[in-house]
Amino acid sequence: MTDKIICVTPNAALDRTLVVPDFAVGHISRIKRGVVVPGGKGLNMMRAVKILGGHPLSMGLLGGHTGRMVAAMVREAGYEAEWTWFEGETRTCTIIANADGVSTVINESGQVGRSDWRALADDVCRVAESQKVSAICFCGSVPEGAPADAPADAVQRLKALGKRVWIDTSGRALSNAIAAKPFAIKVNAEELAAVMKLNAQKRTEVIDAAKDLLDDGIQILVISLGAEGALLFTKDIFLKATPPRIRPVDPIASGDCLHAGIVTALARGDSHAQAIRSGVAAGTVNALYAGGAQFDYNHYLGILSETRVEYLSS
Repeated sequence: MTDKIICVTPNAALDRTLVVPDFAVGHISRIKRGVVVPGGKGLNMMRAVKILGGHPLSMGLLGGHTGRMVAAMVREAGYEAEWTWFEGETRTCTIIANADGVSTVINESGQVGRSDWRALADDVCRVAESQKVSAICFCGSVPEGAPADAPADAVQRLKALGKRVWIDTSGRALSNAIAAKPFAIKVNAEELAAVMKLNAQKRTEVIDAAKDLLDDGIQILVISLGAEGALLFTKDIFLKATPPRIRPVDPIASGDCLHAGIVTALARGDSHAQAIRSGVAAGTVNALYAGGAQFDYNHYLGILSETRVEYLSS
């Protein structure tokens, strides 16, 4: 059995996805059903890791009636979890996907106290010390009210314990994480460009910034390119994985499935090339299903067989 992958969702949610082919503002639509799942990037990643044969352990902040619903759904689905509870209410998010696979997302922001964040960091460090863990992945936004340096504080503590920390976030949280030099970062080109003050359309600028981060001590950098696939950098290699063309149904959580595919592959000892190929295939097949990380494993294998990897000149 591979070691556990801790999927941390600091800003968990209850996600309700509605596929509305004729969606338009001001228009009344009727649909047969919606898909309601525990949401937030780490919870999406948890589901994808399990589908791909990994061993996820979900952690994060939960509160109130909605938080209890999320915890119950995770437990009833058979996932392992250790939650940090706070006085407040877990947020709810609504995703509306139209006939073209374009999603409209309405996210509540989430609100916690500084002590709640410290309690989460304490819990993650405790679990990481007590179990065999291949990676600790902080996924998604940091809720309002967390300390100004989050998640850098947690990254530094886990690094001191000798743990490999992956970061998938944006904005100030990403800037803070970069300063703490985690083991790996997974972002999209726009998120990296925003914090590095670059033009995301100028691919050479983004690549140069990636190399600078590797020179500064980060071991792996993954940049999602959406439908084009993804790039993976280490100090020694520069890879690009390209998926087959698809007609998406709901692309929400495809980045989380990309992340899950890479981390799960590395946990079982695959090469970086195999890992980026697995990640891109997972992100691509996810877009063919509504609800976020709800894809079929055999369908994933079919997409994987059509996903190409190339070594690029650095």
